[in-house]
Amino acid sequence: MPRKLILIGPESTGKTTLSVHLAKLYNFDLIAEYSREYLSKKNNSYDYEDLKKIAIQQNQIEKNNNSEKIIIDTDLLTIKIWSEFKYGSCDSEIEKIISSYDRNNRYYLLLKDDIKWEYDPLRENKNDRSEIFLLFKKLLEKERLNFSIITGTGVSRVNNAIKIVEERFLHKN
Repeated sequence: MPRKLILIGPESTGKTTLSVHLAKLYNFDLIAEYSREYLSKKNNSYDYEDLKKIAIQQNQIEKNNNSEKIIIDTDLLTIKIWSEFKYGSCDSEIEKIISSYDRNNRYYLLLKDDIKWEYDPLRENKNDRSEIFLLFKKLLEKERLNFSIITGTGVSRVNNAIKIVEERFLHKN
């Protein structure tokens, strides 16, 4: 069964950059954040129903990849957090998929909001990143998912992530 390393956290915390770096460093398959592709086709406009469509496709992409080790630039936890934060609820189908996750083959890197926010047309919450970080942490704990928090800036952030990946992901039997 494939082992999955998932990077999650608030906007503008370096998830995509770090995902790409780690995938290249370890020669892992990388699953990109599907919502970016979806939203670019809709001119960055979306509603509650779009989140379910994004979640189903993101999950399908993940299920179709059977590589031994995979890095995922966000998963459905991000969609759940975002749905609840923006709309006050999350679709039950998204909840069902999350509850079916195999806790033994997933490891999360939760990126702290301790780096400077950078503009991107898809980003909406420059001023709520600390609150959103705490929502991610609480959800990971509630779902009993294995995770580590990644902090630091620049090279130290990358080195912190590499240390965690090597200690807790690569050497886990």
